[in-house]
Amino acid sequence: MKSIAVSGSPGKDVQIKIDSVEKLPPEFRRYIKRTVGYSRISEAYGPGWSMDKVFKILEERSVQPSYYSYGGRAPNVAYGVGRLGGDVRLITVFGDDFNEPYPGFYDGGYLTHLRNAGIKIDLLDVEVPGKIWGKPEEMRSHLEGSYGDALYRCDALRVRSKEIPTIVCAKDVEGVDFYYIDDIKGVSTVDLARPAPAKIVEKVDIVFVTSSEMPFMKEMILAADRLGKEVVVDIGSYGITPEYLRETVPHSTIVFGNTSEIQQVLNAFQVEDIPALYERIPEDPFKMVLVEDKIEGTVEVFSRDGGREMYGPIKIKKTGNSVGCCDGIAAGFLSLYQRGSALDLCIQAGLVECAAIWEIETIHERLLDRKELISRYASQFGDASRIEKALR
Repeated sequence: MKSIAVSGSPGKDVQIKIDSVEKLPPEFRRYIKRTVGYSRISEAYGPGWSMDKVFKILEERSVQPSYYSYGGRAPNVAYGVGRLGGDVRLITVFGDDFNEPYPGFYDGGYLTHLRNAGIKIDLLDVEVPGKIWGKPEEMRSHLEGSYGDALYRCDALRVRSKEIPTIVCAKDVEGVDFYYIDDIKGVSTVDLARPAPAKIVEKVDIVFVTSSEMPFMKEMILAADRLGKEVVVDIGSYGITPEYLRETVPHSTIVFGNTSEIQQVLNAFQVEDIPALYERIPEDPFKMVLVEDKIEGTVEVFSRDGGREMYGPIKIKKTGNSVGCCDGIAAGFLSLYQRGSALDLCIQAGLVECAAIWEIETIHERLLDRKELISRYASQFGDASRIEKALR
């Protein structure tokens, strides 16, 4: 089995369900299926807008009480891989509240919860003086000067006097969603300055990079490629720029994203479609693009050799929440991919995870263990002998 390091920020999810995105003011609709930081609300929505105003409108349109749960794309994916018995580490940044009770959390605080799933997390406590907070060059100099080689050997930092960022996941009854992230109190700002933990990257075979601050994601991708690792990237939607995509996608082995996220990549390289993207980007290591559709329950695969294959649609009971469904696709895919399984089996496992998450309002409670995945695979595809053998 190949080992995986999953990199990205944790979150405390607040899930809000509204009646319809079509009934929201036009300022909202420009950012559907996108993520906006708290600090950028007035820039994105216009003068006079604030998170308080956003919350007020969402509450007026809500159709059920809000749900609170573990969140963050990277911990979600790592947890899913861990539940299936995978060899997985989590490279992330926590705040002081990394193990405190929180509405919706179970089996201890966040760190305990993740370790209980078998995720490897070596933790380093750090402090960042308030006077240099948000100043990347000064923060990096402070971290390297104060903690030295330990920065490159730890999976996770615990930053004192900061907290795990709150991620607001809003969606309507049709499953159309959009997000907000607390980039003011949240600890993820440290990713503007933290160096990639190269000694951790050296230990693993696959590096999966999710959404976080761009400087850290870029450094992780480039470090992993330089060290000859397979690099799987979830494009994400928060703070992504064309420059970042042009600098990182060519160093990625496999790229995940929904239609709008992949369109960002096409726009960055000024091409019309994925085959044209392959013509623009050198062959090594960029091999494959996976386009996810959690609403329809499909994954379309575009290979460099011209292959194009649609997997799904899978049968979905939309009784819960679509939030985290793409994380489920990634977790199922990686769990089988690290075992050397065929591409179709990897994607089918991801789609089974996606369908399971749709049935509940929170994510981690529905990420499957091996027995559950085998059972659900059988109900979706009939014969489960291939996946049962792969998961032994």
